[in-house]
Amino acid sequence: MKKEMGLCALFCLLFLCSVSGKVVDFSEVSQLLELKNAISDPYDMISSWKSTDLNHCSWFGVTCNSRGMVSELRIPGGNFADLSFCLSNRRFGLERNCSSAKKGKFLRGKLSNVIGEFLELRVLSLPFNQITGELPNEIWGLKSLEVIDIEGNLITGNLSIIDFSNLKKLQVLNLGYNRLFGKIPKSLEECKDLSVLNLARNRIQGPVPVFIGNIMNLKGVYLSSKNFPDPITVDRDGLPTLPPQPRRVLKDSGKKKGFSALELVLILAASLIVLILLALIVVYFYMRNRKRSSRVDGVNSIPSPPRTGNERLVIFRQVGAPLTFDSVIQATGNFTSRYCIGSGGFGSTYRAEISPGTTVAVKRLTVEMCQGVPQFNAEIRTLGRIRHANLITLIGYYSSPSEMFLVYNYLPGGSLEDFIREKRNHSIGLKVIHQIAIEVAGALAFLHDDCNPRILHRDVKPSNILLDTDLKPYLSDFGLSRLLEGFETHVTTGVAGTFGYVAPEYALSCRVSDKADVYSYGVMLLELISDKRALDPSFSTQRNGFTIVTWAVMLRREGRMKEVFADGMWEAGPEIVLLDLLQLGLVCTAESASVRPTMRQVVRKLRRIQRDFDR
Repeated sequence: MKKEMGLCALFCLLFLCSVSGKVVDFSEVSQLLELKNAISDPYDMISSWKSTDLNHCSWFGVTCNSRGMVSELRIPGGNFADLSFCLSNRRFGLERNCSSAKKGKFLRGKLSNVIGEFLELRVLSLPFNQITGELPNEIWGLKSLEVIDIEGNLITGNLSIIDFSNLKKLQVLNLGYNRLFGKIPKSLEECKDLSVLNLARNRIQGPVPVFIGNIMNLKGVYLSSKNFPDPITVDRDGLPTLPPQPRRVLKDSGKKKGFSALELVLILAASLIVLILLALIVVYFYMRNRKRSSRVDGVNSIPSPPRTGNERLVIFRQVGAPLTFDSVIQATGNFTSRYCIGSGGFGSTYRAEISPGTTVAVKRLTVEMCQGVPQFNAEIRTLGRIRHANLITLIGYYSSPSEMFLVYNYLPGGSLEDFIREKRNHSIGLKVIHQIAIEVAGALAFLHDDCNPRILHRDVKPSNILLDTDLKPYLSDFGLSRLLEGFETHVTTGVAGTFGYVAPEYALSCRVSDKADVYSYGVMLLELISDKRALDPSFSTQRNGFTIVTWAVMLRREGRMKEVFADGMWEAGPEIVLLDLLQLGLVCTAESASVRPTMRQVVRKLRRIQRDFDR
């Protein structure tokens, strides 16, 4: 009887799958379960992989294509805060210490050769786990693979015998921080689309093969190892530059080979003198540029040292009260936490009441961020000329060797991040949400298309969008990413930007474009309609990812779109507007940058949506 009931349940499940238009590939279900059984999962990271749930496309870390076949396996180990730090280096894997990432959750054990059964797998990403042994040979036969990221594991094996010739579509090969040995195989030259190669901190033997220079799409490469006799660098165009090949010397018994001890001493002495002179020249120009950049030569400004008590700032716009160094210091309590209203990757922001009825916002920059940037004053002056109804106004700035801060107009409505968090307890109309979305989009479109030179924000997020008392949004921190791009902090992906908002191609290759801002805007739009954060804690209970993007994609794929929206929003409607906003958020966060619209197109779409309110 139980057997008959089980068969009946199975037929019912198959019927429901066919009605819903979803095809369950039971072979891939069993393959995933076999893969799970072959490894140890001490922290239940893949506990959602169960034989009782045949919808494997909703399992954690699993993404399927339109045919219901597994296309991505993404199961990162370690702490996410550490992972964001590990992604922060601009050259993808160079000079970074990711050992702390192993303190968090991870998988353990060997990969099963069943991995070779996923014929449509494009992405295999298992970084910072504790996977051991050799990688199954079946991996190198997966012709659809575009990304292999198994960095920071305990993988062993001889790299020399791996045949990469089948991986024609491979774009990223990241096997850094493992225990591989041997030489780089000639078959890697067949990967013509390879753009990132990271074999750092393995036991790879040199020399660097000449054919690496023939991979024309290679932009990021790191082959550093104590076994390489020569380094490999990356030139300005992103192409690898190989060390010079040794010249072939003809045998000549009549000539002396090499240098004598005296000759070597003279060469070393001369080289040392040249190096000292070069160092003195560099120090001289550095000190001269530092003094020049710290000199405030604007309207009504005087040199910083010595202070007279009434040093004026470089002012772009009058506020009705004199702005001096001391008046700002006094109004902020010498930048004490009592007056702090926000902190970000570039510094902290303080509320400063300069005089009764005159309040400004002061962003205090870390001095080290601006030192060594000779064009700091010129860049800040360019930002001071920018005007737009939805951009925060730069009133002025102060710059000295010991202190740097920017002065903006103060907005009492707080940030959009605060608004999203607090609107859960208030009834906010859809028109207000739409108006915020369209005005922020207009500000970004202005930066992308109407500024000269054009500006890419590179850190669009709710905390960088401020509101006045009428809930009108103002985009802040624009232009600072480019101005201070040489400085990295723990809250950035280092690539400028914040973990959870950074476009995948930007995090991977550090190649910035306006489509990276579009992705961040899409994340913000999803937050605005759902009351969720980009990395909301509630996503840890979901079976498909840890970001608002993967969460929203999962709900749409399962036909549960109304669950995306904040409480009461779906019931208030209109549904056509809600679905259009959801679709816009998802297309803005498309994995492929080419699919995303421009911000000008986003504005036009939001204007068409606005007309649906009147229907």
